[in-house]
Amino acid sequence: MRKAAVFLTLLLLLSACNLPRRGIPAFALTGEPATTITPTIPYETCGWQWATQPLPDLSAQVQAALESAGLEGVTARAEAFGENCLSPDNEVLRFAAMQTDFRITVEVESLADAERLGMLLEKILIVLDGFPTESTPGPNPGYVGVTFTAGTETLNLWFTATDGESARALGLRGAALLEELQNK
Repeated sequence: MRKAAVFLTLLLLLSACNLPRRGIPAFALTGEPATTITPTIPYETCGWQWATQPLPDLSAQVQAALESAGLEGVTARAEAFGENCLSPDNEVLRFAAMQTDFRITVEVESLADAERLGMLLEKILIVLDGFPTESTPGPNPGYVGVTFTAGTETLNLWFTATDGESARALGLRGAALLEELQNK
């Protein structure tokens, strides 16, 4: 019983520390009523619409990095994916980027050599590692689109940057990497 009384006393003392504090009103010190400043934040009515915006400067940086890595016949394009804030008059007020997507086109002699395509894919992903989410528009990891073209034939891959990182973290290379990311 005595322990319970000590516990209750401590509990009351601790809760008293969290009671709201009453200060001296400003008018008691100055003789004038206190004024409250309420910040106003302009409110915009938005109709949100999915949108993309090209990122020409980032595209040029990725293109240069791919070429520096010795990749030939490769074209890079980066774009921000997100939403346009539309006014009631359908005027775009602003763009809110959610992620950056990379689209890479690679010219190859044949789509039959899965090992070679997988090695090219790995080199591309290593270059894209140099453009992490923290350094590109939008807070989320984006997608990577790789299109291999051989004449009129194409092989299209579309996967998240996270899936590309995970596949390589598993040690997948060459044809195994290509197969893994082809099935995403």
